[in-house]
Amino acid sequence: MIGAFVAAPAPPSRAIVDPGLLTWRDHAALRILYRADVATTAQLTALVYHRRQTAQERLAALYSAGYLERAVLPPATRGGAPFAFRVSPRGRRRLHFDPLTRSRAGTQLRHSLNGVETVCALLAAQPPDAAEPLVTAWLTEMMAHDVLPKTYPDAVVALQGATGSAVLCLEIDESTERGPVIRDKLARYETALWSRTWDLVFVVGSPERASRLAAIGRSKPVRAGLAGKAWALVLPDLRARGLATPLVALNPGVGRTTVGGLLADPAPRRCPTSVGSEAWLRLLGTGGAEDHAEALR
Repeated sequence: MIGAFVAAPAPPSRAIVDPGLLTWRDHAALRILYRADVATTAQLTALVYHRRQTAQERLAALYSAGYLERAVLPPATRGGAPFAFRVSPRGRRRLHFDPLTRSRAGTQLRHSLNGVETVCALLAAQPPDAAEPLVTAWLTEMMAHDVLPKTYPDAVVALQGATGSAVLCLEIDESTERGPVIRDKLARYETALWSRTWDLVFVVGSPERASRLAAIGRSKPVRAGLAGKAWALVLPDLRARGLATPLVALNPGVGRTTVGGLLADPAPRRCPTSVGSEAWLRLLGTGGAEDHAEALR
């Protein structure tokens, strides 16, 4: 269970940092946190700061200045409990973020963290000899709500490989939704993806849950419009195996493939500000917006 988020004690007025004095990289981190709702030190290291010590120092400074709240996560391994961060109400006011956007709590926070972790795992999956970035676009849940009709992806990610591209609609599964809810999602995605080459990918925590989703998806009526477009992957496998991560098909008559096997669309899905790049961070840090016209066509 994630601990409660707490804000730092209010700093004296002379110590309050004006937003204009923050670095563009700090602004980028705050904007990513606003979009994704929450992220850990390790995730922000991968996305923004690239050095763990730098991330720890900058996040501690932003917390002390009142821009962030933090919570202690249960330790995944020996070596201490990590922090999760989100933009504080005070930080939202200073940065002119939408004050009506609600922060999540409880199991919803784990859901958000797993969404960010999926993107970080995809970033880490880029082959070392790749000629161009793998993850070209990332729309968080708050950005993806109107991308497809009557479907609400937890994230949309565009990938560009050497042999082709893919767009993944991610559903972050916490093993709490039962069969009828999953079947309703599949029905809505079948309609939304009928004329698209995009894929639906459920991100789960265990092989047993992937098998359960496959059993639900393969039950009648057959989702012909999702043939070869609906999959489940295990998040720990994605962290460990990258593009070689196996995918389980959620409809009958479709064999197993891998994440890399989805990169088969000949349409290019590039973006001048690919996720994690210096150009992307500078754009976010200076208030710009990505051009996703090619990546999400």
